[in-house]
Amino acid sequence: MMEHQGIRWGYVFLRAPNFLSGEDRDSLMTTAVEMYLSGEPERDILAEGYEGRVYTERRFEMLGEFGGQRFDAELETVHGRDTATFLVNEQTRGIGGGGGFSRN
Repeated sequence: MMEHQGIRWGYVFLRAPNFLSGEDRDSLMTTAVEMYLSGEPERDILAEGYEGRVYTERRFEMLGEFGGQRFDAELETVHGRDTATFLVNEQTRGIGGGGGFSRN
């Protein structure tokens, strides 16, 4: 379990297949955020509706005015192979906060 070291907050932007349930999308986003917070580069995933892996090349990308670390997922589903992409944007300035709004 990750050690709590203060308040950290941000946004997660997701592009995923429409057939994934809301619970499955939430699970994928949670995986990406956990990986971001722990610095983990890759994780195998398994759920009722899919299996595959989430990974990052630690690239920074922009979405409008928001920037963040990109994560990708390769999924094997009952509908075939598919992908998802996440942008994890942290608004705090590192562990424990310590700053106001950040445009990254």
